[in-house]
Amino acid sequence: MPEDASGRQSATRLAVILVGICFLLNVLSRGMGESFTTFLLALTAEFQANRADVAAIYSLQMLLAGLCAPLAGYCFDRFGPLKIYIGGMLLLSAGLMLASFGSAIWHLYIFIGIGVGGSAAFLGNAPHSALLTRWFEGGNLSRAMSVVYAALGVGALLVVPLAQYIIETLGWRNAYRILAGIVLLTMPALLLVSWPTAQVGRLLPPKPKATDGDVAEAAAAAAIEWTIGSAMRNPAFWGLTSVFFFTSAGMFSVMVQAVAYLVELGYAPLKAASIYGFVGVLTPIGILGFSSLDVRIGRHASAAISYAFSLLGLAALWALALWQSPLLLWAFVLLVGLSFGARGPLVGATAARIFHGPRFGMIFGTMMVGSGLGVSFGTFTGATLHDLTGGYTAVFLFSGVCVLLGAMPFWTYSALRRFGP
Repeated sequence: MPEDASGRQSATRLAVILVGICFLLNVLSRGMGESFTTFLLALTAEFQANRADVAAIYSLQMLLAGLCAPLAGYCFDRFGPLKIYIGGMLLLSAGLMLASFGSAIWHLYIFIGIGVGGSAAFLGNAPHSALLTRWFEGGNLSRAMSVVYAALGVGALLVVPLAQYIIETLGWRNAYRILAGIVLLTMPALLLVSWPTAQVGRLLPPKPKATDGDVAEAAAAAAIEWTIGSAMRNPAFWGLTSVFFFTSAGMFSVMVQAVAYLVELGYAPLKAASIYGFVGVLTPIGILGFSSLDVRIGRHASAAISYAFSLLGLAALWALALWQSPLLLWAFVLLVGLSFGARGPLVGATAARIFHGPRFGMIFGTMMVGSGLGVSFGTFTGATLHDLTGGYTAVFLFSGVCVLLGAMPFWTYSALRRFGP
């Protein structure tokens, strides 16, 4: 990379474009995935199925997103980002289009589960994180990753109300067809990047921030040329994986049913979807805000605040069944919106500091299996608890326990306490 001012300016511009591309791809993959919350009632009515059977589509989708993440990381390390991004977009579009022709519930398991779930891995945070670690470090890496993770909320904001509107006006089949077309129309955005240069990156060396007795350990961690085997022998790997698993299980056991829950409380379907969309409005703000807190007050303090927000927000949503107050509704929107997804950049930045290297894509992808398994487990368990009890109290209790378990590794794993922002 040239050291003159023009070369540095060009590299900075490319780095910014890469953040934008990763953000766009996350908006597509997460937005299309989260839109399933608006299809839940329509599919239940269409196929005369119970809630658990229909929610299992989303559960399978997120399970495959997690299980395919190591493959996505391997393909990134082996073939580079452009090929997996193109493949992911084609798979996503095909899955949505084929789903529109489904005539049985198991067809949706295949088309949505494989199409949307598999593409989420190739358009998701495993390859994005591997790409961004080649261009950013330290606080800049945390900020870049927080922008990309913020796409979770933007995707929900843009796609969820849109999908609900199309379902109400044109039906769920046409909704899937239109969403498939949107994916294809965004593919030319990949032409904005010089991918050979993007793939090489700046290859910046990690600079661990360590204090007191941590200096030797941090330096040793930075010097290791990590493989998936050596990473899995490090307790930090399993600590971060468990954060992904339990946090995802806790949040998605409720959030996948949030629109249906609000509809059952008497809210109009489009209004319920819009409320869910407002959560998406705040999610990117929260992700960027907690990323800033991470730098200012430390990782553990910012994580503690984010988990407290999630628990209080979920409690407010549950309390709506007892008292439908706008105060409780806005408490849910604000607290969950600001904390939903906030842990992702914290985990990603911590993993990048510890496991930085040429195989980071596969390492982080394997770690993200925990997220996919957690979403799948939480979604299926939440829907099953609803069907067994006929209500949502057990669902919210399960969610709260899982969120607490997700928070614990930040304090119980000594390997994670050694690495701050």
